[in-house]
Amino acid sequence: VDGAPLAVDGWLGSQNHNWGSQHTDEYAWGQVAGFDDAPEAFLEIITARTRIGPWFTPWLTLLVLRLGDEEVALNGLLQSARAAGRFRFFVWDFASAASGVRISGRIEAPAAAFVGLRYANPPGGHKTCLNTKLAACALTLERRGAPPLRLTTRHRAAFEILTDHADHGVAIAA
Repeated sequence: VDGAPLAVDGWLGSQNHNWGSQHTDEYAWGQVAGFDDAPEAFLEIITARTRIGPWFTPWLTLLVLRLGDEEVALNGLLQSARAAGRFRFFVWDFASAASGVRISGRIEAPAAAFVGLRYANPPGGHKTCLNTKLAACALTLERRGAPPLRLTTRHRAAFEILTDHADHGVAIAA
């Protein structure tokens, strides 16, 4: 930074991105690389719908939670259609269940924690991306025969919303 090296050894995180011939029409995406009370836990989740011809798909919610060597993947196509994911600006509630396991939770942040970005859409037009890396996340993992496990973070969750709406109140930075 400013010509000086900055060591990042031992930091938790991930590197990823999604690119294609066009942006998904609407989505909320979230990721937690380490919860406050479970630094080894990792969550990746999306609630999205896209257009196929003139129609929209139903809302689909896919998630994967990793706890050490254990992976709970609720990300099949039929599973994602049965899951619940509802978001509005700055708040997202989700739940998914299958085969004796249920994950439910919320990701949220105040509007002031978001940056607005204008995404050019390759087929034409643009989308607005609202992004924060300072969101809170609280989730509950319920497994048959085990007590519920609650994972929380006050400000380590990534939360991104892609929208066509302009009534969010977040200034577009770029």
